[in-house]
Amino acid sequence: MRTLPITIVSAFAIASSTAPQATPSADDRVKLETVEVRAAAAPRADRDAPPDVEDGKLNAGRKATRIALDEQPAIAGDNYRQLLARTPGLLLSEQPVPSHYNVNYRGLGDPHESEFVLFAVDGVPVLSDWFGYPTLYFTPASQQVVEIDFLRGASGLLYGPQPGPVVNLIRRGPEPGSATSGRLDLLGFGNGGGALYAESSFGGDGWGGFASAAQHRGDVDRVNSDFRVSSGRLSALWQQDGNASWWVDASAYRSGSNEPGRLTLAQFLANPMLSTTPDNRIDIDRLDLRVQHQRAIGEASQLTAKLFHWTQDRWSRRATNRSPGAAAPAFTTYDRQKFDVTGLDTRVLTEWGADHSLAWGGTLYASNSPRTQSRGASLRGPGREGETPRFAQDRENAYGAVFLENAFRFGDWTLVPGLRQERVVMRIEEPLKLASLRRAAIERSFARSETLLGIGATRLLDRNWRAYANVSQGYRPMRYDDIGNPIAELATTNDPDPARALNREIGLRGRFGTAGAIGLDVSLFRIDLEDRIEQRLVGASDVERINSGDARHQGLEFAIEGNLLAGDEDALLLYLNGSLLDARITHSASPALVGNRPQYAPERILRAGLLWRGEGGHRLALTGTYVSEQFWQDSNLGSGSGTSILPATIPATTVWDLAAEWPLAGKGAVLLAGVKNLGDRVYSTRIRSDGIEVATPRQAYAGIRLMF
Repeated sequence: MRTLPITIVSAFAIASSTAPQATPSADDRVKLETVEVRAAAAPRADRDAPPDVEDGKLNAGRKATRIALDEQPAIAGDNYRQLLARTPGLLLSEQPVPSHYNVNYRGLGDPHESEFVLFAVDGVPVLSDWFGYPTLYFTPASQQVVEIDFLRGASGLLYGPQPGPVVNLIRRGPEPGSATSGRLDLLGFGNGGGALYAESSFGGDGWGGFASAAQHRGDVDRVNSDFRVSSGRLSALWQQDGNASWWVDASAYRSGSNEPGRLTLAQFLANPMLSTTPDNRIDIDRLDLRVQHQRAIGEASQLTAKLFHWTQDRWSRRATNRSPGAAAPAFTTYDRQKFDVTGLDTRVLTEWGADHSLAWGGTLYASNSPRTQSRGASLRGPGREGETPRFAQDRENAYGAVFLENAFRFGDWTLVPGLRQERVVMRIEEPLKLASLRRAAIERSFARSETLLGIGATRLLDRNWRAYANVSQGYRPMRYDDIGNPIAELATTNDPDPARALNREIGLRGRFGTAGAIGLDVSLFRIDLEDRIEQRLVGASDVERINSGDARHQGLEFAIEGNLLAGDEDALLLYLNGSLLDARITHSASPALVGNRPQYAPERILRAGLLWRGEGGHRLALTGTYVSEQFWQDSNLGSGSGTSILPATIPATTVWDLAAEWPLAGKGAVLLAGVKNLGDRVYSTRIRSDGIEVATPRQAYAGIRLMF
C-alpha cells in the first residue's frame, strides 16, 4: 500500500493533462454559460442555499444551507459557539482548551472529536485520518472563514460514506488581479491572553496570491489550562486562460494545550475551577498541501481535480486524575500517533439535454499511521517518550470510490438519483504487543466493499418556495481500535460490521415578507441507525467492540431569519433555529438499554440572536445557544459512588455571547470587542467516564483591526 500515494499523484497528472477547449469552466470562478444563466435566474427560495451546481458537485436534492459569516462581527479566538450560531441541530460538546473539537448531529454518536460529522475545508476533509481515526483536531483561523456549507442527507455521495452531515468551511483566498491589501487584528483577553491575525492579498494579470498568519494564546483561569495555537497559510491561483485554472495552497498548524482535567460531581459543585490533572498536555502539529486544477472539456463539461496531502503528529502526556493533596500518580502515559495521508478527488460535471446535469468521478485515498505508547515515572519527563514502551502499531489503509449523480430537471421538478461504490482495505501490524496481554501480536488486514444509494427530489412551488425530499444511505467506516484494539485481550474478535444509517428527510424552504426579507427552512427527518458499535466489558477489565443494536432518530429541524430593517441601508437580522429530537434505542445486545435515549441526544437544541450591520460597516452580534438536558451514557445512568459519583444527565444550559466591530471614520481601523459567556454561567455540556468537563467561564476581549 505504500506505493498508492505515487499512484494517486500519477492519476492527478493524467487527469489534469486534458487538452483545453474553447468553452469556459463551470466553477464558481469560471462558469459554464448554462450554469451562469441558471445562477442568474435563481429564485428567492434558494437564496440561503448553495448553487445547485458548483465546483464539480451537485448540491441539489438534499437539505443544504449556506451561511454567510459577514453578517457577524469577527469571531475572536475561534469561538465555535459563535461560528456555529446559525447551523441548526449541531451539538457542540465544549472543552476549555482548543485541543479537540467535539460536535455531533441529531444524536448520532458520542461527539468526542467529531467522529460522526465530516468537517471539510474548501471541500477537502481535515480529519486526522478519514478512515481509521476520523477525529478533528484542526480547523483554520475563523477570521479566514467567509461561508459555511451545511449539507445533510446524501452528503455521503458527495464527500464519503459517513451517516452524518458535512460542515464545509469556505475560506477567503487568492483572486486574480486583486490589488495589494492587508489586515492585522490585535486582541487582548481579560485573562491575560491575546490573539493576532494577519493577512495579505495581492495579484496581477491572471494570478492572485494570499498569505496569512494567526496566533492565539491564553488560559481559562485553572491550573494547567494555558494553551497556544499558531497557524500560517500561503495560497496562489493562476488563471491559465479562459478555460483552465490552477490553485496551490499550503497551510501549517500547531497547537499546544495543557489539560486541567475533569471533575467529579462533588468537585464541580465545590470548586469548578479546580484542576485534577496538573501535568497533562496534548500537542498537535499539522501540514496541509493542496493542488486543484479545473478546466473545460468540450462545450458543456468541466473537470475538477483536487490532489491533497497532509501530515499530522498527535502527542499527549497524561496521568490519572487526583484530588488536591492526594499522592501523585506513579507514572505518566505518553501516546503518539502520526498520520501521513495522500488523496485525489476527481469529478466531471456535464450539462446535457435540455436542462440536466451529470456529475461523476472517483476518489483515491491512502494513509500511514504508526502509533506508539510508553510510560514514564516522571510526571513531566524531559522528553516526549517514557522509559518503558507499552505497545506499537503500524496502521495503514487504502480507499477507492467511484460515484455518479444526475440532476434531471422537468419544469419545476428536479430529481437527483445517486450511486457510490467504494472499497476500503485496512491493515494493522503490532511490532510491540502490550506485555500484559495473552493474545498474539496483531497482523491482520480487513477489506470491505460497500454500495451506497440515494435519491433526492425538489419542486419549485413558486418563486419564493421550494419543497425538497431525500432518502440516502450511509455508514460509519471502521476505526483502527474497532478491529485491532491495542489494549484488549480480544482484539482478534474486534471485527464488527460498520454501523449503517438510512436517512429520510422532507422539508420546505423559502422566503416571505417585503422583498423576501424573511427566510424559513423547516423539515421532518428520520434516521435509522443499525448495528451501532459499542464497547462491552468482558471479565474484570477487558473490552470488546461489538455491534450492539439499533436506534432511530427522528424529529423536526427549523431555521428562520428575518431582516427587521428590510429596505434600509442598515440590517438587523433576527434569527432562531433549532432541532426537536426524539431518539430511542430500539434494539440492543443489552436488553436494559432498549427504550433509552442514546448518549448526547438532547431533545432540544435552540439558537437565537440579533445581528446588526450598520451602513458604515459597524457590526454587533448577540448570539445564544440553549441545549436541553441530555444523557452522557446509553445506560441513562450515572457512575461511581461516594465522592467519585457522576450524575446521569448533563443539565440544560443557555449561554450568550456578545461581539462588536466599530470602524473609525477615515482611520483605516476597526475597534473589536466582545464577551464570551456573557452571563458567566458555570456549566458543562460534556461528561466522560473520568469526570465532568467544565466549560470556559466569562471572557472579555478588546482590540483593533488595521487595514492597509
